[in-house]
Amino acid sequence: MAVLFILFGAAFTLASAYAFGAILARSQPPEIRLGIGAMVLSFAVFAVLHCGVGSWWTFGLLGSAGLLACAWIRPKLGRAQTWRPALLLAPFFVWYFVNALAPETVADGSTYHLGLPAEYLRHGGFPDHNTFYEILPQGMEMLYTMAFAFGKHSAAKLVEFGFFAATLPLIFRVGRVLGLPDLGSLVAAVLYFCAPVAGLTGSCSYNDAAGVFFLLAAIYSALTNAPLVAGVLAGFCYAIKMPGVMACGAGLLACYAPIRRGERLKNCATFLAGAALVIAPWMIRAALLTGNPIAPLGNALFPNPYFHIATETDLAASLRSLNGVTPAQIPWELAFGDKLAGTYGPLLLALPIGLLALRRREGRMLWLAAILLALPWLTNTGARFLMPSVMLAGFTLAMVLPRPLAWAAIAIQAIVCWPNVVALWEPQYLFRLHEFPIAAALRIEPEPEYLRRHVNEYNVAKMIERATPADARILALSSVATAYLDREADVFWQSAEADQLLDTLRLAGIYASTPTLDVKAAWPAQTVRALRFRPPAVAGEWDVSEIELFSDGYRIFNSPQWTTRGWPNRWEGPLAFDGNPATRWRTWQPVQSGMYYELQLGNPQRLTEIVMVTHVPTPPQVFGQDSQGNWRLLAGTASVKTRPAQDLRLDAARALRKAGFRYLLAPTGAGGNAPVGNIIVGHEAEWGLEQVGYAGDFHLFRVK
Repeated sequence: MAVLFILFGAAFTLASAYAFGAILARSQPPEIRLGIGAMVLSFAVFAVLHCGVGSWWTFGLLGSAGLLACAWIRPKLGRAQTWRPALLLAPFFVWYFVNALAPETVADGSTYHLGLPAEYLRHGGFPDHNTFYEILPQGMEMLYTMAFAFGKHSAAKLVEFGFFAATLPLIFRVGRVLGLPDLGSLVAAVLYFCAPVAGLTGSCSYNDAAGVFFLLAAIYSALTNAPLVAGVLAGFCYAIKMPGVMACGAGLLACYAPIRRGERLKNCATFLAGAALVIAPWMIRAALLTGNPIAPLGNALFPNPYFHIATETDLAASLRSLNGVTPAQIPWELAFGDKLAGTYGPLLLALPIGLLALRRREGRMLWLAAILLALPWLTNTGARFLMPSVMLAGFTLAMVLPRPLAWAAIAIQAIVCWPNVVALWEPQYLFRLHEFPIAAALRIEPEPEYLRRHVNEYNVAKMIERATPADARILALSSVATAYLDREADVFWQSAEADQLLDTLRLAGIYASTPTLDVKAAWPAQTVRALRFRPPAVAGEWDVSEIELFSDGYRIFNSPQWTTRGWPNRWEGPLAFDGNPATRWRTWQPVQSGMYYELQLGNPQRLTEIVMVTHVPTPPQVFGQDSQGNWRLLAGTASVKTRPAQDLRLDAARALRKAGFRYLLAPTGAGGNAPVGNIIVGHEAEWGLEQVGYAGDFHLFRVK
């Protein structure tokens, strides 16, 4: 019965998408109808979630309305597409389909691609908090949400697989527009469809394979003089994944291809208007929620209280790392290696032969587009980020291979990339399909048992559910399989709030040996209404844990009328006056000229000195603002002394409670945030915590 719900959820979602496309794009071929309809359905789900009425019956009404309208209008089925040569790929299709039908086990799928739909359906709409993945464009996740409502995780996976499979006839359609024989299109299809990295992404809830489908649909539409259709399809590539914005550049190149020059400017303008129409809602949403239209990235350009610049910088450095691979080794690693998270097989190494296609106008357009689409790979070196580029480069190879070499290329790629053969030359590699899980796909093996064997994070998620109430909010110091967790878990790096709380735990634990300093600055009595602190010229960050004000030796205690300002990170300014030494205000980026931290006192105060608790030994400059609004230097120097050691562990727990977290999930062992967990385990009482569960190296604590 579970399999029927899964198949229904996927089929109903894809059929609804096609129905909307058949209504709106009657003159287009079936693949383009599917793409247009999917884009419309995605935004319809987006609207439903914004209204807070997301549920299976809402999506049932939405899909049924599209199907009934399509049946009433009765659009033509579209031009028949003959792609019989692709039947050679039927064994790969079956292998991929079975893996798509099986439970989701890939990390990104179990954490956010399907974790978001699970959360949206639990709330009936978008939640009222902003985290990294929730702010990203989610074009495919909207479709996953609809399928998930009926058939859970595997139904959403099959939606992605549906677009992966629909790419095959689309490849032949694009090939014919480019003047390729079907054998040439088969070369491109085999290069892409048989690649291990494509097989994995196309049969799980990654959205990269769908991105390739919409890219090809946009290029086909541009080449067939349908620039508006091409524009909205290319724009949807951004809605799927932010690097998909490069599809707009590739589509523009295709729009420029028509021979009649008078059409080029008009086609390009129409294309851009269509792309902007689809991109704008996601950018507007991000801007309204965070003040940053390209959130969660670009926080240096658009500072906001939801994401730290330092965290974005660290994430970018990690994603663009080549893991020790030299530039000369990159082609081999992408073809056969195991260090760039994915492989394409032997035909990738033959792509330079496609440079001979530069003699043709179509070849030049394809190579320019392929280079443009490869640029995002420089920011994330995972092999799947090259899938759009490799797909287009495959057409150039097909343009120049003579018939005997084309058949040889097809045979070599198909044989070498067959999953059982891949296991012979890549036995340890993880980012590929390893098995044919027919028992799990048909639910002969129960889904929980399969997941317990394959996904350790699933065991952690179930442990959390057993140990916490339904309304629990958990701070997680490691990734969490939120797709299988019916609780709210905030991962440490995915929001500024969680990031700051991790910093608090570190201050109280593994960084307790870092000297905490008292910086004391004094001056002749002055009546001021504001204080401004200029950071010292240091390499690195500047931080302030607490600031105490004095008048003639008497402490002036904090007032609700006091407010803080500053640049950068003005939003966390109150942490320096919250009375909790375990929290601190930080710049979260290296000190730059012009940075400052400011305290507005509300009413003028007579002050003679301040004591600043910090971890930076070089004192700041202290300025005061008089009643006329003029700033003057109060103290250019200060005394610095080491503060007596202080146990901050209970203060850290107090910060967690104040932020609304009642549970803490921490790993132990080595790497990542394990040192924090190592220090807590066995000393829970000193932290004001109580261990309530564990699964392997992961421990769950209740904040008392």
